[in-house]
This record gives sequence, C-alpha cells and structure tokens, in this order.
Amino acid sequence: MKKLLSDVDINANEARFIAAGLRALARCDGLDAGELGLIEQFERELGTGSTAQVGFDVAASPLRGEAQQGVLVRTLVMLSFVDGRVSSREDAFIRDVCAQLGIDATTRAAHEVEAKKFLLASLEGVEH
Repeated sequence: MKKLLSDVDINANEARFIAAGLRALARCDGLDAGELGLIEQFERELGTGSTAQVGFDVAASPLRGEAQQGVLVRTLVMLSFVDGRVSSREDAFIRDVCAQLGIDATTRAAHEVEAKKFLLASLEGVEH
C-alpha cells in the first residue's frame, strides 16, 4: 500500500491520521481479519505505530492539502474492497469523510477510480 503514497509527501501526523481513518472504516461494519492485516501493514510500512487506540476525528484533520486528502480517500476505498464487498456503512463512512473535508462528489469518484486502477494493476501478470 505504500506504493500508493509514492508520489505524495505524507508526514508522520498525516500517516497516523490516515491509519486511524482506516481503522475507523474497518470498525464501522465489523473488523475483518484481512482489513486488520492491511491496516497493520500500512502502519508498519509508514512507521506510525499501532493506531488501535487512536480516535479518528475528521474535523481535526492534519492533512495539508488535496494530494494528502486524496491519499486518505484512495486508501479508504481500497480497504473497503478487502472483504470482497463495499457495505452501505463503508460507503456512507467514505462519503461522510469526503463531505467533512470538502471533497465534492466528482473528486471523490475520481479517487475511487484511481483506487480501483491501483488494485487492478496489482493483478497484472496473474494467471487464472
């Protein structure tokens, strides 16, 4: 998942906020083992430490700009696919985060497409 961040400068506070957001999303409809594994991998790769006890308050976002907000949205979208389906709670959570950050529907949709492209690219070369 760190490759998703390769073109965006993410500082330690932003990385911790994104990881906490991933945990909040995972909790909104029941924490899945695959989701937890991905979150823990993200935390290890970015050196955030565990965010298991960290709250997620979008109003207190440390994200510095649109690029960092985009990373948050794309990682949330990717995590929502881990258990094989995007629940209505997950979709509502992502929409709410976007609304609170001032991200419009068109921009949110573009981030969703980028997340899906990233996921599909990871399958390149995989044979059935």
